[in-house]
Amino acid sequence: MTATPLALADSANADISSLAATLPADQRAALVHDFVATIDKLTSIEQHDDACAIARQMTQILPNEGYGWKTLAYDRLRRGDLPGSRDLLRQAALLLPPDPQLATHLAAAEAMFAAGAASRAGQHEEAIRQFETVLAVYPHYPDANHGIAMALLALGRPLEALPRLETALGINPNNGQYWANYIDALIHAKRLKAAWVALELGQRHGLQGPVVDQLINLMGQLTSAADYTVQATHQESAKPQPEPTAEPTHTTRKKRDPTRKQIESLATPYNDRHFDVAEKNARAFLKQFPGHALGMKVLGVALFSVGKLDEARQCLGEAYALNPQDADVLHAYVATLEAAARHSEALAVCEKLVEFHPDHAEGARLQGVVLFSLGRLDESERSFAQARRLGVDPTNLAVAQGALYVRQGRLGDAADQFRLALQHTPDNGDAWGNLMFTLAHDETVSADQLFAEHRRFGEHFESKFRAQWPAHPNTREPGRRLRIGIVSADLRAHAVANFLLPVLPGLAKDPGLELYAYSNTPGSDQVTTKLREHFAHWHTITRVPDDDVIRQIRADRIDILIDLGGHTAENRLLVFARKPAPLAACWIGYPGTTGLSAVDYFIGDRFWVPNEAFRARFTEKIAYLPAVAPFYASTIAPPINALPALSNGYVTFGSFNRLEKLRRHTIALWAQLLRAIPTARMQIGAMPSDETGSKQLLAWFDEEGIARERISFRSRGSLQVFLQQHYAVDICFDSIPYGGLTTALQSLWMGVPTLTLAGETVPGRSGATVMGHAQLDRFVACDKQDFVRRGVELANDIPALAELRATARERCLASPMFQPDVVAQSVSRALRTMWQRWCAGLPAETFDVTTQNPAS
Repeated sequence: MTATPLALADSANADISSLAATLPADQRAALVHDFVATIDKLTSIEQHDDACAIARQMTQILPNEGYGWKTLAYDRLRRGDLPGSRDLLRQAALLLPPDPQLATHLAAAEAMFAAGAASRAGQHEEAIRQFETVLAVYPHYPDANHGIAMALLALGRPLEALPRLETALGINPNNGQYWANYIDALIHAKRLKAAWVALELGQRHGLQGPVVDQLINLMGQLTSAADYTVQATHQESAKPQPEPTAEPTHTTRKKRDPTRKQIESLATPYNDRHFDVAEKNARAFLKQFPGHALGMKVLGVALFSVGKLDEARQCLGEAYALNPQDADVLHAYVATLEAAARHSEALAVCEKLVEFHPDHAEGARLQGVVLFSLGRLDESERSFAQARRLGVDPTNLAVAQGALYVRQGRLGDAADQFRLALQHTPDNGDAWGNLMFTLAHDETVSADQLFAEHRRFGEHFESKFRAQWPAHPNTREPGRRLRIGIVSADLRAHAVANFLLPVLPGLAKDPGLELYAYSNTPGSDQVTTKLREHFAHWHTITRVPDDDVIRQIRADRIDILIDLGGHTAENRLLVFARKPAPLAACWIGYPGTTGLSAVDYFIGDRFWVPNEAFRARFTEKIAYLPAVAPFYASTIAPPINALPALSNGYVTFGSFNRLEKLRRHTIALWAQLLRAIPTARMQIGAMPSDETGSKQLLAWFDEEGIARERISFRSRGSLQVFLQQHYAVDICFDSIPYGGLTTALQSLWMGVPTLTLAGETVPGRSGATVMGHAQLDRFVACDKQDFVRRGVELANDIPALAELRATARERCLASPMFQPDVVAQSVSRALRTMWQRWCAGLPAETFDVTTQNPAS
């Protein structure tokens, strides 16, 4: 028999095997010879897959002949699969004459198995010994080097682990597990800068997924710590521990049942919506009847209704355990969880609400709000549609629907929804604020039209209140200590806090100022705690009626009341419209006028409000500082990496702006630059978790002739992850017409400048403000044609970009926007100037503290 053996169907192999066993010895030997010759021939010309197919056939037809088993074993070894070769090597060794090479391979495979078993049993020294046996045969076997490194890490010897992992990566640089553990070893060795570099290299070799975010978050935390101790992350992750909570206020043990009269006394103010009385009664009731289900419900809902959200959330959690199907409890509990940004928990409870109460219209709307917060925009829209079918309050639905449309970039539809809400409820502050915010993002609305809309807002409310503005009894003493009130819904982890927190210590230390906070913040966090340390007085005004807030401000005898929100979410501009203090100013939170004549000053700088044309679009006078506010450069930020274009060979543009800022005309402008530089690519970050936004953006890029493979997306993540995503970007693009001040500052801190187009409104000058302060005017275009021209010029100057990136943080620190002491002193002087003018009976007037003599 001399023909090449043919591949046979598996069903026939058993019969042929039986037949082969009955062949005369010479015919059997000839068959073996043909198999071996064919396998050798195929192997010699490197047709390994075909050789394995023949070898597999040989093991089926001639299972007692060792050559087929040996071929399959050696193919596994060739592929680097030492564990997978063990059983095949065993079979070959049983059937073939003594073969020293085969025995060596088998010993290495057995050692690899033994090493794995020892590692799983926690016998790390034994695992190292067995892995060393493998390396004696295969000195560069990557899994053995990696295995020794893992054992060394488990033994607390990260420095010894590093060269082993480097060897493994040198052989297999595309193994994500190797990269993750190499970074982990660097962290444990306290080589944090090297860990950031390794992370970037790993990402270039395909490292991705949740482990990347975990590593970034960990390294970000460690970057901000002077000394740190880390727990092993290469081992199996510990199960998440439940969030620590305070001891329950009330035990569930009942001493006796309440009387009917006591129940009525508890329920009446609750049913009448007198929640301040209901809170007081519920606390007294629960002292007598600890853990009573109705008492917990009334207390929890009352606390929620009067704005004590943190206490309400804990109480409602207990009430939920006692009343798992109560609609009022479920609704309030969802709202408090949502306010604390615990969106996943809020969704789980909300799903119970709509399950137990499918006709609960507000529950359906609230589910849409939570899904919106989670970035699940399509589902959010379906929930809003269900709420509409169930007859939910049309004003609240229109406001929520409009916010969804803003996120989707449907600004015209959003504005229509907010106007619809105002048709239903003309005095709805949320609808007014959202409308102003939306119009500021709309490129079809001119600067003059935008100002007119803000004036319309101001006149709508001030026409009702102006005649009632009080005569303020504050003593007109120019040099006395001033009571400064700060009103904000963002006294938490928020962009506003990034500007306020650096300057606050300097203001708090000023003996001429006494700081009062009026926090409309829904919930609190660690940033809230830090902020509170610098205020002499703190009032929570969340859900507190305007009348009560005004009474508190007047009782505190506030001299200057400062708004940090403008027309952003949860603002209290209607309090300002009633002039509760002699002077009012707006600062930081909103890049534009409030539209209120009751607000005297807008605190800005020469880059944000550059000339009289801009000043004319403010109802306020401008108080110019050296910089509008100091930016908090996060201590968790990764170190700056090398310019990616140096290793990529092409430029990568980027955007980290909110999705709602990315309009069709903006994509068209960006596409012009991408067409002008055919090799350039673009990364778009801060994307929601669903694909709605990316699909729309890709469709727009496609309409502009930009290939899909040139555009990549990165999902919104933690601040650490967000900042590290800049590692892949050379130049950022600003959004138009509403630029990103915080976004541009964060990018510059990561070494990435922003190419911007200076607009005709203050929001349109955000990027220009950052680049102006950093003396990077070459990144500020005057029109769209100039934007493209500058982009091409900048992208072609790789050495200049590399130099700028390397020195970006030094450049930042030389700017007033990164000098909190300078800004704090200028704010103090500005407040004193405002006050001195009022004491002299003078109206508000524009002034610049940088051109004044220091106030006495």
